[in-house]
Amino acid sequence: MRSSTLWLLCCFLSTNLSAAEPTEKTTEEPELSVKEQVAQTKKKLHESTKDTTLLNQRLMEELDAYENSFALIPHKVNYILPFTYQDSPNNAPYSDNRSVMHSEVKFQVSFKVPVIPKTVFAENGYLFFGYTSRSVWQAYNTDESSPFRDTNHEPEIMLMFTSDAEWLGARIPAYTFGFSHQSNGQPGELSRSWNRIYLDVMMEYEDFYLSFKPWWRLPERSKRDINDVKGDDNPDIDDFYGYFELRGFRRIHDNELSLMIRNNLRSDNKGAIELNYSYPFSPKVRGYVQIFHGYGETLLDYNHKNTRIGIGFMLNNWL
Repeated sequence: MRSSTLWLLCCFLSTNLSAAEPTEKTTEEPELSVKEQVAQTKKKLHESTKDTTLLNQRLMEELDAYENSFALIPHKVNYILPFTYQDSPNNAPYSDNRSVMHSEVKFQVSFKVPVIPKTVFAENGYLFFGYTSRSVWQAYNTDESSPFRDTNHEPEIMLMFTSDAEWLGARIPAYTFGFSHQSNGQPGELSRSWNRIYLDVMMEYEDFYLSFKPWWRLPERSKRDINDVKGDDNPDIDDFYGYFELRGFRRIHDNELSLMIRNNLRSDNKGAIELNYSYPFSPKVRGYVQIFHGYGETLLDYNHKNTRIGIGFMLNNWL
């Protein structure tokens, strides 16, 4: 199921892109400089729609960054939720009698940079390195010295291609092939990690935006011992995280709504749903409300079902 989905999507994108290319070259075209290639890509994005869309604006910003050797741009959403409440704190991973509070602070930092600035692959391919850190912090649990309960680190390598493909009336202005390593850096029984390759297809239809991200987990050998630093920390993680992530986004005036769905496509129907709402708070910051329900909010909780609601601030938009 996982590999078939990735293969079909790759074939679809390849077919659409190759159809747009001429079958024969009558004259030898001069090689374009990177600046000219980026300008040409921007022009195609601009011409693909009558109006400048939010997704086009985001892609333009990433292309601008690609011409700058020291550019640092947002990858995923950067936010802080000083006040969150979870209905089912996870005490299971701890061998001691540690008490986990319902109230936590949750925050995420995410950015990306060009890996090889001013270098374009296959005329419309752009290589980025991304990093995302997500933490849940027992800040109000003074009886336990306010520990960070879990921090997930996710470095990624991403090759993004711009496109003029369409599907069922929706534009596909970009798609990304990527490799992701995610781990929580904890020792022994608390260690969690996995590696994935993925395809992220970004689509837009009028003022609705969609990201479909199927992945395939790279296999690891079984651990010989629980304290073995090598081997699979969580062999059943696919059962809870699923095999894809679907995100929908819409802006209504200055308010933004986003929905994330993950699912394992099995009869037990495990996965997660996350609903996000943001609104203007100041010129640089947005108010942010997040509701999460399901498995895998953090790697430590990958097999633990939880519902959380949080309120705080967002530092950048989804698009």
